[in-house]
Amino acid sequence: MKTTHCMILASGLAAFAFGLSSNAGCGGGDYCSTVYNKAVECASPEEKPLVEGLKDLVMKDCREKKDRDPEEEKADLECAKKPSCEEYKKCQGELSDKKQALRIKKEVEGALKTGEKMEDALSSCKYSDIKDEEVKKLCGDLFKKSIEAATKELEGIRDSGGDGLSKCFDLQATAEKVSADEKTKADALCKEVEAGKRAKEAIDEAKKNLDGGTNEVPFQCSMAVEDLEKLTSDWAKNKLTEVAKACYIDLGKKILPAAVDKMLICEYQVEQVFKAVKKYNLKDADLDAWIVKAEPKCAGTAG
Repeated sequence: MKTTHCMILASGLAAFAFGLSSNAGCGGGDYCSTVYNKAVECASPEEKPLVEGLKDLVMKDCREKKDRDPEEEKADLECAKKPSCEEYKKCQGELSDKKQALRIKKEVEGALKTGEKMEDALSSCKYSDIKDEEVKKLCGDLFKKSIEAATKELEGIRDSGGDGLSKCFDLQATAEKVSADEKTKADALCKEVEAGKRAKEAIDEAKKNLDGGTNEVPFQCSMAVEDLEKLTSDWAKNKLTEVAKACYIDLGKKILPAAVDKMLICEYQVEQVFKAVKKYNLKDADLDAWIVKAEPKCAGTAG
């Protein structure tokens, strides 16, 4: 419970509480008494003891408030003067929406101007029930700016093979607020990010086997190429070429010379290389001759 607020939320007291929260000033006793008494009058029987029990705290908080807002005080008083509780609650509900819109507007404008507190502003835009059209537009501008920054960051993560799961979740949630097209683009980028992570794992394992003299194609290689060949972007095609070289050309030039001449059937590791070379039309002067030698025993495995 924040003592900087002039009132505490209880559903019968809710309009007053939100109306006199951090954005409103509580100046003189007449103002505080008038609005408080109306809140008590309109509280439900279950809530009235709680409301009345908070009177001293509420009145003290209200009268000591320094950052007064005359326009908001005037609006609160207008609500408090409504003859019925139904009218009072409706008035306070509408006033609460206006105050929320003003608060979010200031927050978003600040974030757009300075680039600071972006996450707070984004959270307000995502999770608030915003009715004000001007604020909706500002939030749309903020979403677009956030998408641009997140896209650039995730492209870097994708290219380095990093883990972008949480950032992808945030990007997709934001993009969904903007349009179906932005959501589609975010989904496509996040698929690339995941494929980039698998590609790095495959390349790292292939290099480890190459450096360590292990004549085996890592299982990560087939997982990486399967992910990449599902994607149609130029990035995916280039990355597939990179993975294929590390996994099948570079390793293949070690695996095939060690196995082809003495194998009775197409051995599994040779088969992995042979199938990939045929499927992706891989070319390498040193590997090509060994592929020809493996052909009689491995031709039936490609397809």
